[in-house]
Amino acid sequence: MEEILKDVYTWSVFSPEKGFNFNGWFILKQNPLFGNVVIDPPQPSDDDLTQIRSLGGVSEIIITNRDHVRWSRELKNKFDATIRMPSADAGLVEIEFDSTYDDGDALAGFLQAVHIPNNKSPGETALYWQHRKILILGDALIGEPPGDVSLLPSEKYDDITLARNGISVLVELDFDALLLSDGQPILKGGKIAVKNFVEGN
Repeated sequence: MEEILKDVYTWSVFSPEKGFNFNGWFILKQNPLFGNVVIDPPQPSDDDLTQIRSLGGVSEIIITNRDHVRWSRELKNKFDATIRMPSADAGLVEIEFDSTYDDGDALAGFLQAVHIPNNKSPGETALYWQHRKILILGDALIGEPPGDVSLLPSEKYDDITLARNGISVLVELDFDALLLSDGQPILKGGKIAVKNFVEGN
């Protein structure tokens, strides 16, 4: 794993089919009542797992949408972690999870759930770290091409126009770093990239 922002680590698995990375996020505990958090985890390497153990393991796994379960079950078993799913996607996954969350909920003592309407998954949710001006996205946008954002292919959506319009909820948030679970993160100017996408569509 690589620490790309203070207390924020990432690891990636390249998808030849998609042509970009699937990224996982590991955040050191930010609240004394909660432990370390993992978001949308792809399979980590043995070295990644060793590093995760050295940093205190995993307390909570947060999944942003039904298609980002990824390696959550295995991490849960290895670290006795809990899994949280968006409630609107809870009936659409085949793994056991511990609890659900909804728009506006506080997660792990420092993240706010922001539902993104009309997206690929009914429960598609951004995770907003207001204090650090960081926004974490699952499938709502991908970091492709690098330094910019885009949608997944149109066939992934019931209505791509509505999906584009749904992204506008993100412009209301105050963030700079944009951590994308697919593609390249944008560590500075993330909101500008999202705003340009919204205004250009």
